[in-house]
Amino acid sequence: MRNLKHTIIAIAAIVMVGTLSFFQVSDMSAKKSERDAKISSASQVHSMTITSTEDESGSIAVALPSTEEELESTEESDDPIDAETEQAIAEKSYLTLGYANVTGSTQLRSNPSDEAEVIGTINGADQVEVLESTDGWYKIMDNGQAGYVESSYVTLDKAEAQDSAMQYDHYKKASVSATSGLTVRASGSQDAASVGLVNDGDNIIIVGTEGEYTKIIYGNDYTEGYVINSGIETTGEWIEKQTVTEEQKRVAAEKLEAERQERIAKANAAKASSRYSITDTSASASAPAAVSSGKGGGQGIVNTAMKYLGTPYVWGGTSPAGFDCSGLVQYACRANGISVPRVAASQRGAGRYVSRENLQPGDLVFFSNGGGVSHVGIYVGNGNMIHAPQTGDVVKISSINTSYRLSHYAGAVRVW
Repeated sequence: MRNLKHTIIAIAAIVMVGTLSFFQVSDMSAKKSERDAKISSASQVHSMTITSTEDESGSIAVALPSTEEELESTEESDDPIDAETEQAIAEKSYLTLGYANVTGSTQLRSNPSDEAEVIGTINGADQVEVLESTDGWYKIMDNGQAGYVESSYVTLDKAEAQDSAMQYDHYKKASVSATSGLTVRASGSQDAASVGLVNDGDNIIIVGTEGEYTKIIYGNDYTEGYVINSGIETTGEWIEKQTVTEEQKRVAAEKLEAERQERIAKANAAKASSRYSITDTSASASAPAAVSSGKGGGQGIVNTAMKYLGTPYVWGGTSPAGFDCSGLVQYACRANGISVPRVAASQRGAGRYVSRENLQPGDLVFFSNGGGVSHVGIYVGNGNMIHAPQTGDVVKISSINTSYRLSHYAGAVRVW
């Protein structure tokens, strides 16, 4: 009985080994057929050699154009490929992979010619199989479709292909790497007019390259200009083009609104200037002139106001016990020998109109709520003002360049 069991086990083992061998032979045969086909293709297309590269998944072979020396050598020899060479080609050509190196997409053609029928497209960073190479074209397989593309549109470098693909709807981020900063020019030429300056370490956005210059977007206003290539370094980060476009539109709209408010402020200041003088609130037929207070002028107004940082906001407040916005302005001006009206709307007409680009410390800056003047502050420099904001807040320093302040800006006057 024991011998019978042993016999059955032995027969089963033989059957299993035989079956496994059959499938292995079949699989090897299939692989050999596929390799033979590629070897045949390689031997027929003299302009192709096989090289390989490695990535995380292992060795990847790619068909590339031969050098002129290799082509001459191949053309001079009619000898068949020897067994060793055949085996090397077979091993390397089992996978001939590359990546579509295009921004957006490019056309796939039926033959290696710009005049050939377009039969499809390939997209940036698509993984493709290179079937053959001839006269600056690759025959590739992409998602089951074979066709021809110019060889410059295929690369071995996956990272390079991904970089090209990203540029379709993204910009590269970069930073300035020049100790003394870079001059921003109106166009990509050393002779072009200077339109700005970016400093070492500033963040910028790369739009494109033109010779020795790079077109960039820089600053909070998303301004465009050109800088020399050697002074910038990419950060490896990207930003969507749509995001940049939306920010540029937002900034442009805010500037237009600010300019509109400036025009309103200038007109109102001109109308009101005949009603208020700098030294008193009596009627005056002439526009007010700038005067020196003897206590520091505009900087004196700022210095006085700064003493009350942290003072609580009190509606109607005009003393150190508590200020509202116009109360703080009136108190600081009076302490420096300058008399201005009590409320913000009247204060806007009490001085000489000042454009935004010419603001100096001590100038009064005004903001609108869509109708009349609703708020006033004292400009302290560097785009900031000191003011008493609202109930529950305190006297503090704030930027006049925030999105809200830009869209509600209603001009400035100088009373010192």
